[in-house]
Formats: sequence, C-alpha cells, structure tokens
Amino acid sequence: MSDPLKYSFGVKALIFYNRDTFKPVGAFRVISSAEFAREIEQLPLVGGHHNGPWAIEAGEPTNTLTATLMQFPDFAFTELDNGVKTVNLGEETTGAIGTITAKQGTSLVSGTSGIASVSITATKSADLPLGKIVVVAASANTVDLYLLGDTASGSLPVTNELTLIQAGVVIADTSATIDVAGYGITITSGSGAIALNEGDTAFFTVRPANSKTTQIVMPDSSDIKILGCILVYPKNSQRQQKIVDFPKVAVAGTSFAANTREFAEFEMTATPLYDEEESALFTKTEIIASN
Repeated sequence: MSDPLKYSFGVKALIFYNRDTFKPVGAFRVISSAEFAREIEQLPLVGGHHNGPWAIEAGEPTNTLTATLMQFPDFAFTELDNGVKTVNLGEETTGAIGTITAKQGTSLVSGTSGIASVSITATKSADLPLGKIVVVAASANTVDLYLLGDTASGSLPVTNELTLIQAGVVIADTSATIDVAGYGITITSGSGAIALNEGDTAFFTVRPANSKTTQIVMPDSSDIKILGCILVYPKNSQRQQKIVDFPKVAVAGTSFAANTREFAEFEMTATPLYDEEESALFTKTEIIASN
C-alpha cells in the first residue's frame, strides 16, 4: 500500500506539560497558526581565486516554535511566565469593597474630620464597579468620585474626557452616611466636623457580585521556564492523525492584546532544546487511522 499524500490542514491544540511528571500544565485550543522553524547556518570555506567555496560545514542551528494564539488562559501567565494567581469564589452575592486609603495628602481618610469608611450599600452589591474608585477633595466638605475600571453594566461614564461618576458629593458632619446612587457604595463620614484639604486624594478597590474572581500579579522576574510541548494536528479526511512532541522547550515572557471589534490575538515564541534523555529535538508521530 502506497503512502497517501501527506499534508497539514488546520491546527487543533498546543499542549504544555511538566517534564518531570508529564502532567499537562495547560492547552491552547484557539490557535491562528503554529510554526516550527529550524535554520542551520552554512559556513563556507573560501580563499584563493575560486568560483565558490571549497567546502561547507554546518554552523549553529536556530530552533524556533512560534504560535499565534487567540485565547488568554491563566496558565499562559503562571506556567509559561512567572505570574502569581489567586482565586476568590466567595463573592457570589456580596461583591467586594476595599478599605479607603489615602494617596495624596492626609485629610480625606479620618475617623473624625474626613471619610471614616466605605461599604457596600445594602442589597446593591451587583451595582459595584470593577476597579478602583478615586476620591478627590473638591472643597472643605465635598468630593468628586472617579472610576479607574469599568461599571457593572459595562457602560463607562466619560465626562470631559474623565471617568467621573459623581461630582460634588457632600460629606456631612458627625458620622453621616452618603449613598452613591447607581454604584452600590455607601460613604460614612467622620464623627466630628468635616475639614478636607482641596486636592487631596484617596482610593478603594471594588468588585461587583461575581461567581469567580481571578487575580494574577506579575512580579519582577525574568526566569525562563523549561517545559515539554505537544503540537496536535486535527484528523483529516484521509484519516491521517499527527502529533509533534517537543520534549524540552524554553519559554519566557507573556503577551496580551485588545483589538477593536475583532478577536484579539498574541504571538508566543518558544525555543525547542535538545533533550539528552530522549535524544531528540522533537518526535513527529503520524498514523493512518483504521476508521
């Protein structure tokens, strides 16, 4: 039986795995393209009056595995780079609000003459924005509130090119409570007379009610990760199936993107290395399935 025409049509998955345990660490499935390139420098022996080199020897090889990807899974930041992930599943009905913290000046955050605390308005946790609320003292007893993030509805307020959500909010004396309508935030003032210094700023973080919160912090690190990688081709109409196993690849760095009215993609580059245990740079396996 003669071999059928061999060709590649499509790309199915790019699976990364731990080299010590072979346990997968993550798989990309929304892939625009994947390419392995192996270039070997040719070193010519030249000299004298001769129409061409006398001999050619191989120089250093350059191996590159490049993929253009259209999904942004967590493992791309943690396993392929050095991000640290935390997951919170306890905000299904409550949302979350942080402690108000002074940023510039000291008058805004005060249990007596400024803002004593911020809290979630009862039954309004779903209205909380996602991000940071910046509080700016506009006068001795009023503040402006700005949003660094997105609203729960996804309709971002923009006033005079600024994301101002409330202007001139009066911070009344003696432990008054002020509800920021439409945003699920309640401000409680200090116990005495309010005395703010114009221009002082403070902030607090907010998250609306959610089924899951994932945060990834990227530290200042340039470590290179060494993993295994499997390139999976889809089964074609000729019943051909193919995988390519790169037993040792070096990956470092993370990219992400945002495009206008189209799916975002980013490029990931890995360097395949020679694996001495398996005596291979890669192993390509093809079968012709029985059905």
